[in-house]
Amino acid sequence: MNQDKVEHWAFGFVLSLGVFFNPWLFVIGVAFAIGKEVYDMKHGKFDVFDIMATMVGVFCAVSLVRLIS
Repeated sequence: MNQDKVEHWAFGFVLSLGVFFNPWLFVIGVAFAIGKEVYDMKHGKFDVFDIMATMVGVFCAVSLVRLIS
């Protein structure tokens, strides 16, 4: 796994970890995943695996919060 995918996962995880306090952070995590790749597409660096890595981070954060609460 390369550093870029780890960073995408971590950002999705950290951004969505606060879903316990604010459910909209899940939506923000998803929006970031898609928005970042739309931005990258305009610069010729689109990678669907970046979206997937961010979404896995979002899913892990939401799962952890649900498990704890």
